[in-house]
Amino acid sequence: MADHLNTDGISLHHSVTYQATDNFALHCHPYFEVYYFVQGKVGYLVEGKRYEPAPHSLLLLAPGTFHGVRVESADSYERYAIHFNAGILNRERTPLLLSPFSGSGQEIYFEGADRFGIASYFQSLLECSELEEPLQTALIAIRTEALLSQILRMAKLESPTGAASTNRSIDRLLAYLGSNLGEDITLDSLSERFFLSKNHLNHLFKQSTGTTVKNYLIHKRVAAAHELILQGYPVANAAEICGFRDYSTFFRAYKKILGVPPASTARRAKASKKAEGGDKNDRYPA
Repeated sequence: MADHLNTDGISLHHSVTYQATDNFALHCHPYFEVYYFVQGKVGYLVEGKRYEPAPHSLLLLAPGTFHGVRVESADSYERYAIHFNAGILNRERTPLLLSPFSGSGQEIYFEGADRFGIASYFQSLLECSELEEPLQTALIAIRTEALLSQILRMAKLESPTGAASTNRSIDRLLAYLGSNLGEDITLDSLSERFFLSKNHLNHLFKQSTGTTVKNYLIHKRVAAAHELILQGYPVANAAEICGFRDYSTFFRAYKKILGVPPASTARRAKASKKAEGGDKNDRYPA
């Protein structure tokens, strides 16, 4: 069976590696992600919250979530990871199927996913890589919805497992940044608002999230702008709404993070809306 599937709107990989890493591979993207940890020893960092996943655990990540993994042993590290756009789902069922992704940091991590046969749903999706159109597109949509339906069932029946405790000042800071991406935000303004010196704020933020305030903001703003462009906003307007005051800065950041220029996303969104009567479906960048 194939170990990967890459099409418009979805990217799925089943991987086994044997190499430890020194740092968290931090990133933020505008796609839904389901991370199924099979075995190994890793740490996961999600918006300043740390997880030490148990075998057969599941992590649900909404678009724009800053996260990363650090492999802490050279022993076998096995996982499935799927990224997808909501546009591949039936619009009537989308709110229900994606409802588990709207939880807080305490509600997105579940252990015991093997009791619900989650791996078999990933494997059935991987089988789609061997199919030709139009059957492939049809079965990808059906099987993705089947996976999400089973995750929804698991989320209803199982209690989520919380993350390790984090600094409450950083929790408040992250909430503020997420709600004010379009504002002019500086270290000086954050220092004044949260009654922390700039040096101490920088230290706490890097310690908790693994990155700087500046890098965090850039990734979050790009992800937010991507979503607005998919909704039909003009590229320049989306950039400004999300806090980019200089278009060239936005263009460079967008292309670096997502691998394509913003105009490419706009063209795809427009073509998809025209072809599919409003569904928005942007290709996941390799």
